[in-house]
Parts: sequence; C-alpha cells; structure tokens
Amino acid sequence: MLPIGVAVSALTRATGDRTGYQRSSFRHWNTGANPSDGCNTRAEVLIAEAVQAPEVGPGCTLTGGLRWSYSSLPCAGSSTVPQLT
Repeated sequence: MLPIGVAVSALTRATGDRTGYQRSSFRHWNTGANPSDGCNTRAEVLIAEAVQAPEVGPGCTLTGGLRWSYSSLPCAGSSTVPQLT
C-alpha cells in the first residue's frame, strides 16, 4: 500500500478529451431527497456544495450562486456542471 502522496504523484497527467461526450447520455438523475420540490439529485448537490447559494426558481431552476469546481477554481452559476466519471 502506498501513501496517498506517492500514489497521486505516480499518476500520469494528460489533457482531458471530451470527444463524443453528450450530457443527454446521462439520464440517471433521480428525483432527489424530496420528490415534490422539483429538484433532482444533481440540483441538490449543486445547492449543497455552493459557497454562495444559487437562487432556486420554479421547477428547481438554478441561477447564480458560486461554487468551487473539482479543479479548485471558482465557478459562477450552475448550468454547465459536467458529470464526473
């Protein structure tokens, strides 16, 4: 077993390739913790992880807000958060 720092430093870095990616291929979002509020799991995670909460509109439409991306860079808004694999 390797210490985490050694294991991470052994990983090869490469530029991401999104060729062929289509968000519509990921239809697995369920109705979330409260099915009656209109927020699916994706929206609930965006709200929960926000540094500044987005405004939640009708049908759980999210606008504004601020969150940290998985690359540690700030991201404003929440309409283009990709799925991570």
